Amino acid sequence: MADRDVEKDVATSQFVDTLRRLADALEAGESFRIQVANARFTVPADASLVIEHEAEEGSEELALELQWTNAD
Repeated sequence: MADRDVEKDVATSQFVDTLRRLADALEAGESFRIQVANARFTVPADASLVIEHEAEEGSEELALELQWTNAD
């Protein structure tokens, strides 16, 4: 996959549904399939899980990240 950095605003219901599906996959030790901005991919079951918090000049960001290396 080519380099990309995409952020997508979603409705609360879609965000919650995605988190639930992700949590279910993590608990079951399974991979997670998702589509973001017309790219469909699979997050492997052994992806690293990272919680990130950034604060800068009055704004804050909380990110729940899954990180992995492609076999390609």
